Amino acid sequence: MTLAETAPPPARATAEVSATRAAAGRARRGRLVPFLLVLPAAAGIVLFVLVPALLSFVGSFFRIPIAGGPWTFVGLANYQRVLTDPIVLQAIGNTLVYSALTIVPSLALGLALALLANRAGRARPLVRTLLFLPMTANLVAMAVVFRWIFNAQDGFANQLLAVLGLAPVNWLGDPSTSLLTVALVGVWRTASLTMMIFFAGLATIPVAIDEAARAEGIRGWAKLTRVTLPIMRPTVVFATVLSVLASVQVFDTVNVMTQGGPQGSSETILTMIWKLGFSYFDLGAASALSLLLLLALITVGILQRRTLTGGAR
Repeated sequence: MTLAETAPPPARATAEVSATRAAAGRARRGRLVPFLLVLPAAAGIVLFVLVPALLSFVGSFFRIPIAGGPWTFVGLANYQRVLTDPIVLQAIGNTLVYSALTIVPSLALGLALALLANRAGRARPLVRTLLFLPMTANLVAMAVVFRWIFNAQDGFANQLLAVLGLAPVNWLGDPSTSLLTVALVGVWRTASLTMMIFFAGLATIPVAIDEAARAEGIRGWAKLTRVTLPIMRPTVVFATVLSVLASVQVFDTVNVMTQGGPQGSSETILTMIWKLGFSYFDLGAASALSLLLLLALITVGILQRRTLTGGAR
């Protein structure tokens, strides 16, 4: 028998109350542990995401002096200026062209690479790792490498053209080729990401469906369009949305390779936001353009999901 069972009734009741209180205290501490673990990440999100986003939203309605001092309320004037500024409109147009040059090729190339890696047999892990390397590389460092590759004087691309007997091309210094050259780097980068997404999607297709298609004689292009892609529709939606986000938010490669030039031919929305805020010190206009970009991304994401899923929830 335990001490609590042999003790007088008052002492036994006191022991039971103490045990109950101790258990309740441990339960409360146990419930607090998850919140304590999440607290550092939540604090980081609040301080470095939500607070800057709120300040950007509020600042888009003000003229903000870079040297300090009171903010001047200007209403929608910042939005009017960025939507009528020819330089900003050129950056918006360049971003749309860049997106058109990168999204579809990245999805098509990523799907082709995923199908290739899926058929690699025992070498599948090695092939998958090699194809994913571009996504793991530091983008700024790789932009420096590509800037050398496409250098007009002694870059590898022009050296290859010389071997083929072709004239050199001013890849980054010509307004007609600068955006296309940067887009090639974007395809190289984003195709690696979409490849991994499609590869994961291919792994979710049941073996029974693949065997049934083979038994019915459905192979090649017919199998891809009639069996594989319909089953992978959520994967396609996810890969498309990520490709759009990557293309619209391109910054590092443009900033390192061309700085938006020449003559603004490779300027994008994010590089324009950077210049408005930190070169022209127009923080109000930069905040307004940032908010417009956010709204556009949300709208495109919603429309794409409804289009590719047929409006199904």
